[in-house]
Amino acid sequence: MFKSFKITFSILIILSFGTYFTWSLIFSLVGGDILEITFFDIGQGDSIFIETPSGKQILIDGGPDKSILEKLNQEIPFYDKSIDLVILTHPDADHLTGLISVLEYYQINQILTSGFKKDTVIYQKWKKLIQEKNIPLELAQSGQRIFLGDNIVFEILWPDQSLIKTISSANNASVVGRLIYGQSEILLTGDIESKIENKLFNDEIESDVLKIAHHGSKSSTNLNFLKKVNPELAIISVGENNRYKHPHQDILKRLKDLIVYRTDKNGDIKLFTDGQIFSTITEDN
Repeated sequence: MFKSFKITFSILIILSFGTYFTWSLIFSLVGGDILEITFFDIGQGDSIFIETPSGKQILIDGGPDKSILEKLNQEIPFYDKSIDLVILTHPDADHLTGLISVLEYYQINQILTSGFKKDTVIYQKWKKLIQEKNIPLELAQSGQRIFLGDNIVFEILWPDQSLIKTISSANNASVVGRLIYGQSEILLTGDIESKIENKLFNDEIESDVLKIAHHGSKSSTNLNFLKKVNPELAIISVGENNRYKHPHQDILKRLKDLIVYRTDKNGDIKLFTDGQIFSTITEDN
């Protein structure tokens, strides 16, 4: 794992007099073949947009409402009406609802889900749209490797489809993946809880960046898991003044030695990496 945030945190401070900096300045700092990951400030929910150096686009979850379309409009040119891959980590409303609008507005080339089913109106609408638009759908399986080009791999760590019917909680059926580009690793955890975190101990999960599971809930990010991942940067997707009081103070204490960004405090959070070093830009800069 390539440790780089001591360098790039200084870069962040130097660059902190604007919201988003020109691409040329970013490229001069971190090189030309840039992988960009944006953690949207989407309220109390999750939505992550990934764009590879060659322009491949991946959307992971859609947040709790149609405001995802406004976020995507900031990232995708108006003439581009397609997204290469949509991943639904699990069908809870705060991850799924916004994807309904995405499916209605964009051409989706592929969908990846955990396969966990939920008896809700929004889930039934999701299924109907997939069928009507004839979108190819694949079930995520631990051990699967999705090659995104540019030497970028998304490794699926969870779920195990042989166990999916034994899982009672949608959170614990979340798709968990590790995005790898060169020496840069980002662990994306959905809403898994400690029970599933412990199941991942036998996998290679050490990563530079950890997306904190379940919006910083006390039920996730156990200390042993955090030590195993050994990140330098933690990102929490969470709504401002949410009724669940996420992130929990116990979780924030566990993260005290890390660089921590939160969408409720920092707005949209952008990571850039050339496979060796990271640069970070937040909306509140």
